[in-house]
Amino acid sequence: MSRKRKVETITKVVTNQECQNHRQALSQMKRIRWKFTPKTRNQQYFWDGIDSNTITFCVGPAGCGKTYVATYWALQNLVNKHTNYDGIIVTKPMVEVDGERIGYLPGDIDEKTEPFMQSVYYNMEQIIGKQRLEVLRKAGIVKVIPLAYMRGLTLQNKIVMLDEAQNSTPSQIKTFLTRIGMGSKYIVSGDLQQSDLRTKTDNGLEDSIKRFTGVYGCGFTQFELEDVVRHPIVADLLNRYQDWEIPNVKAEVTLSKWLEHPTYEIPKMGYWEKN
Repeated sequence: MSRKRKVETITKVVTNQECQNHRQALSQMKRIRWKFTPKTRNQQYFWDGIDSNTITFCVGPAGCGKTYVATYWALQNLVNKHTNYDGIIVTKPMVEVDGERIGYLPGDIDEKTEPFMQSVYYNMEQIIGKQRLEVLRKAGIVKVIPLAYMRGLTLQNKIVMLDEAQNSTPSQIKTFLTRIGMGSKYIVSGDLQQSDLRTKTDNGLEDSIKRFTGVYGCGFTQFELEDVVRHPIVADLLNRYQDWEIPNVKAEVTLSKWLEHPTYEIPKMGYWEKN
């Protein structure tokens, strides 16, 4: 058996083991053969940036692994004997997708915020298993704190992840960043092209990148379309959203033209013509 296959087998066995409490969960996680394998060069840059800086900002299109890399780093270093982190805190702006309204949610804070945290929880489950994640959440080692509840806190010896930061305002980012205490690590990620803020010009992530470039202890990673690893078609779809100009003619006009003359070639870029 190759070394790579052996590591994958051991990791799978440990991940699938049952655990009764957080001590057992952490003990099992320490036995995982942690080995991050970047799929792109910028994923490695992002990983190295988190290692080297106190606060790391990452921007890039959907599907390039921003959340996965941050989550893997956080879980691995939570049980790393050379670090002193005692917990992971996850936060995200509670902004609904543009045009979607889900109304008030029942339950406590965890139950209210869970729908917004599925991307992070999914990645954690893939890495350490669902049962182990639930145990760590119940013990408060993996915790969700909404941005609105952070004011007045000092977060020490924590790995703090702000996901979907493009949906935060400059004021929210300021509150979030100034909560950092001794021994903590901050990871901020988002996609400036997918902001759901009503006021597009008031973007906290964009403001932070401009404001903190060159500040010691702050690192930045920029992902590109070439870094998309979710599915090959995702990069093509995003490319069309960037380059395609909105047609100035109704779609049914072009469709009827094509039905009448199947050889009629629909333009691939730029404005469609009425004639």
